[in-house]
Amino acid sequence: EVTYETIRKDLTHLEKKGLLVKSHGGATLKQGAVEHPFQVREKENSTFKQAIARKALDFIPPNSSMIIGTGSSNYELANLLCMKSGFKIFTDSLPVASVLIESDNQVFLFGGELRKKSSSVFGGWAVSMINDINVDLCFIGTDGFNNMTGPSTPSSSDAFLDRTIIAHSEKKYILGDYTKFQRSSLFKICDWSEITALITNDIADKDGIAEVAKHTTVITC
Repeated sequence: EVTYETIRKDLTHLEKKGLLVKSHGGATLKQGAVEHPFQVREKENSTFKQAIARKALDFIPPNSSMIIGTGSSNYELANLLCMKSGFKIFTDSLPVASVLIESDNQVFLFGGELRKKSSSVFGGWAVSMINDINVDLCFIGTDGFNNMTGPSTPSSSDAFLDRTIIAHSEKKYILGDYTKFQRSSLFKICDWSEITALITNDIADKDGIAEVAKHTTVITC
């Protein structure tokens, strides 16, 4: 039997993590606490995500190798990279792979079980492939990081995969538009100190930027 006090403590914990808002007699989920399909997220704040992708492009050396993770900002980056050539690009994202297949880059898609909401692959096969490579840089998406010490994702399997990607990349970039300062998800991917830089919009919350900047570089656009 679950006591009222246990429920109250659990709700308080989830509220502190930015996943819900307590109200008299109950609680409501905050926007971002529920994972939306990629096709929905792709259309949200697209102008700001395109700006982040253009900024991210500045940090990609010619002929470099990289891993591009899941997420709509990463998808926008893939759209820019498809007009470039000479890169070795690994990804766990089906939308990213589908864009890059028409490019003059060498593209590798990790294997594994398909995850419908993120349109990506996950699991032991994907992790095993990542463990066999080392790349120059990676770009990781996030569902938010409000009241957290690092970027987060709604899936434990995605968090583990992202941590593996980070471990096998020389430089690590998190792509997150300004709304990610206002929400968070269930599983932390890593600490900010493990990241080379966060690339976000210059209209993001100034206090939030300052807090993240205590631990890593914040690049705005």
